[in-house]
Amino acid sequence: MSLIEDFSIVFEAPDFIKPYLHFFATEEEMQLVVMLGKESLSIETIAAMLLRNDKELEDFLEQAYQRYILNKEIKESTVYYTVGNFYHRLKNFCLFGNYHIIPRKVRKELDAWDFAEYLKRNDYFRKVIDASPEYDNCHNEWVLLLQEVEDMIDAASVIRVLPCDCKMLADNCDHSREICLVLDENHISDRSGGRELSKEEAKQLVRKLDREGLMHTGGPPNWQETGPSVVCNCCTCCCYPFRAAKHLETKGKWPKSRYIAVYNKSQCIQCGLCVSRCGFSAFDFDGTDVEKTGKVKKNVLFNPELCWGCGICVNACPSQAIRLIRIAGGETP
Repeated sequence: MSLIEDFSIVFEAPDFIKPYLHFFATEEEMQLVVMLGKESLSIETIAAMLLRNDKELEDFLEQAYQRYILNKEIKESTVYYTVGNFYHRLKNFCLFGNYHIIPRKVRKELDAWDFAEYLKRNDYFRKVIDASPEYDNCHNEWVLLLQEVEDMIDAASVIRVLPCDCKMLADNCDHSREICLVLDENHISDRSGGRELSKEEAKQLVRKLDREGLMHTGGPPNWQETGPSVVCNCCTCCCYPFRAAKHLETKGKWPKSRYIAVYNKSQCIQCGLCVSRCGFSAFDFDGTDVEKTGKVKKNVLFNPELCWGCGICVNACPSQAIRLIRIAGGETP
């Protein structure tokens, strides 16, 4: 078999991406992956197998680790390397590599493949489906309001912003890409990437994203005791958690909704901002016209059954015709 064939098997890459694997790994990295196979080897062992032992080899292995070609662990003061996999390399490459060099048709295939892998690898979704929500080791646990996010930022020990892998992979809209906030140093590794923000910079960012129409999710639910972890600013067309929630029919349970919108029809000026911002079609035009302030406008219809309680309609409504109320059992963060 060719090097590409051998590499794709060991690296667990889907068949359709084989013609493009050279964008994800260099030839030298492919050779290393094939050589390692399923082994966990020290630098010394790798050096002996490659008949070289120099600083360049250490730099090469570290670079392969940073690129998610390799993983490493330290056992008894010795560093051991193992082969990574395509799933994690794809996420790293879409965030920090020249991902758009890959044709859009292939990127669409990658998004579909990665979303299917996401559903398989996050099996805690099953607990939510089975009516026993357990959010241990989960993510995007709650739909959050803007003020709740700002409170979490105030309590954060560190703030780092990263691009969103969901958005980079799906690429279904023109919303901002740098939208994921890590608020806990325990969720930052030596290859996380991103950039540090001050608390004020982080607040300015989430306010801007809210104005864009992006929802906020995060946790953990007991963050006031344990500290906040991660906040994502999401759209329904790209975000894997919301796409998964629609696919798995976990509306209201995961990500958990704690509020619902209340619409005052008489106060509405029929501007349609809520319609353009709502990703769940809770606000929509019903196909009829209505006269408002001397002008004929499209009539807005609200279906509370479709509302996820994200609040981005409330934040944009110029006539305060929408407000949020807490759902029974909706905990306060």
